[in-house]
Amino acid sequence: MGRRRVAVVVDAYSTGARLAPRFIAAGLDVVHVQSNPNETPFYLDKLRREDFVENIVHEGDLEATAEAVARHEPAFVVVGSEPGVLLADALSERLELPSNGTALSRARRDKHEMAEALRRAGLRAVEELKTGDVEEAVAWAERRGDWPVVVKPLDSAGTDGLHLCESPDAVRRAFAAVLGRPNALQGSNEQLLVQELLRGTQLFCDSISWDGVHHVSEVWRDTKTRIGDNLAYDFEELLDYHGEEQDQVVPYVKAVLDALGIKYGPAHTEVMLTDDGPVLIECGARLHGSIRDDVVDRCTPSHVTVTVEAYLDPSSVARRAGSDPEYRLANASRCVMLISHQEGRVISDAGMREVERLPSYAGSIAMAQPGDVITRTVDLFSCPGMIYLVDPDREVLRRDYERLRELERTVGLFEVEPLGKTVTA
Repeated sequence: MGRRRVAVVVDAYSTGARLAPRFIAAGLDVVHVQSNPNETPFYLDKLRREDFVENIVHEGDLEATAEAVARHEPAFVVVGSEPGVLLADALSERLELPSNGTALSRARRDKHEMAEALRRAGLRAVEELKTGDVEEAVAWAERRGDWPVVVKPLDSAGTDGLHLCESPDAVRRAFAAVLGRPNALQGSNEQLLVQELLRGTQLFCDSISWDGVHHVSEVWRDTKTRIGDNLAYDFEELLDYHGEEQDQVVPYVKAVLDALGIKYGPAHTEVMLTDDGPVLIECGARLHGSIRDDVVDRCTPSHVTVTVEAYLDPSSVARRAGSDPEYRLANASRCVMLISHQEGRVISDAGMREVERLPSYAGSIAMAQPGDVITRTVDLFSCPGMIYLVDPDREVLRRDYERLRELERTVGLFEVEPLGKTVTA
């Protein structure tokens, strides 16, 4: 018998945790590479170590890590989550495997470099300033005279550290809150971005690429709600491949992938469709984070499914990209981010039983559990969970969404107690 093929996953956290079981089911062994030797317990405690024949910890020496990986004779290297993008680029390039290479790696992580790459390619990019000087940021915003402006980190995730600033003093408060502090991706926020506020409809595309051919596997409309100076996620709705908005955004997204040198692997690209056309918010050269691929698979092959199939059968990407439409929906879906009006330690999720009786309820992810502390929601990281709704009829989704929000406001989905009390078994 021949040696089993080996897949390498860098930072198999969040949705990346779903890759190894799929590769194993296809008969591959899987090696995990941990990009940060001091990874947070938030990630490490959830790492499915039983899925991997070895966990290789990258200590900063690329040659040593590449040598350790090479001993397994890997067939490919795939990134599992955002912190692993740079190392996955470097390892795959060093081992001469399908790779996006390192020449544009920084542009795939640093939002300022990302915008510069788009401008070089002749694509519309957000107007911005990168600075660590708050007064320079204030002066830039005042010269533009178009308030509010957005202040956010260079390379964080979700809405972490994002502030909408209506005035110079609000910019100063945002810098005081974020500058020099660690972000959700363990960066240090030594500089921040001050950007124009893009107005329009936000959409995002999940895609898979192989040898420069791009297949857009899902298009979602992303709705956020403003809470104070912050933007919190409201819900995401899976759209048909074609439509007035999608037909403007999909070609732009494929041009963005080219501009950022994404030739292989998954990408998650967020775009604002403005009156002047689509403008990139950010593009991650990795899987769409925190999704229930089994639920999305009820609608269309999920980002996880098309990614795994690409690495097992590279011809699948061109085959999917050559279809029109590139995907069809068996069901519609909304992914609803819970907005907590409660604070305290969770002692029961009894209110979820009513949610689970909604006709379109399809599952949840990242839900707060008894013993967890929840706060009032102001951003993605204070969201106490996400609910998937799936049904062929979008009107059913709308009604169930409205009922879910009513339950949050009136009775709450969790039973909580004030902090300081001890949870009893």
